[in-house]
Amino acid sequence: MAKEQGVSNDRKRELEKPDPFQENFLKTVEFIKNYKKQLIFMAVGFVAVIVIFSVVISNIKSSENKASLLLNDTLTQYIKTKDSKEDYLAVENNFSKLFEDYSNTAAGKIGKIKFAKICYNTSNYEKAYELYKEALSIFAYDSTMESLIFSSLGHTCLALDDVKEAEIYFKKIVSKKDALLKDEALFNLGMIAEKNGDKNASHDFYKKIVSEYPDSLYKAIAQNALE
Repeated sequence: MAKEQGVSNDRKRELEKPDPFQENFLKTVEFIKNYKKQLIFMAVGFVAVIVIFSVVISNIKSSENKASLLLNDTLTQYIKTKDSKEDYLAVENNFSKLFEDYSNTAAGKIGKIKFAKICYNTSNYEKAYELYKEALSIFAYDSTMESLIFSSLGHTCLALDDVKEAEIYFKKIVSKKDALLKDEALFNLGMIAEKNGDKNASHDFYKKIVSEYPDSLYKAIAQNALE
């Protein structure tokens, strides 16, 4: 009987203990009551951040879409024409708008290279040089794009009759470990050396093409130059 009484008392004390869930719930209710205004401000602020973030993302997507459409339309317009001064002028305004309104979009960035190529093809070499330099700073993080731009700058400098600077850009490609267009850069360096009367340097560049780039389009030309 005493044992049963003891169990009953233990059970009674256990039942008298506050329920943990209920206790936490009451604490939460009390906290909300005491900090009601602050919590409302926090909730409003959180919602505002979400709304602002959504608007920003929406604007970015909208800008990207508009920029891509403008670039595609402009390139389509240019493809239908031939490389001439009139054709250059026909797309110049569109590219100006692209760079002014959508410079931070992917289309705005790649548009620098596209327009630079158009400028080169229409003999606007100084403008092409300027755009390629701008593109170089934009794509400095991208090794592949950097090599392509170095090559374009090299050819543009040759067109501007600035052989020394052209040589610098081609050598930048050659000095990079896994750069694209290394064989082309070596070929151009060989031609520059040959034009400068430095046959030894020219042969060294051509030999490198023959020995290291057996599948290069420039191998046959380099081989003939060595014979």
